[in-house]
Amino acid sequence: MEFNDQEVIVDCPHCKGEIIVNILEITNHHTVSCPNCSKKVDLAANDPSAKLGVPKTYMPFDGLADYMKQVEEKRKKK
Repeated sequence: MEFNDQEVIVDCPHCKGEIIVNILEITNHHTVSCPNCSKKVDLAANDPSAKLGVPKTYMPFDGLADYMKQVEEKRKKK
């Protein structure tokens, strides 16, 4: 799997729900709908470090593998 295909979690700024997107969607500044509140979320409007959905405690990539496992588990539940 390529880096751009990796899925990450972004918090909805409206309801604080979790939105699972891939890095390419963020890179291309897509707009997505929140699965919880259905409001549009502009992925380009977020802070660059928050855009990836990776908590700053994981930067720079320390513990990233564990984080990616959590994302995968949450994606499977939805």
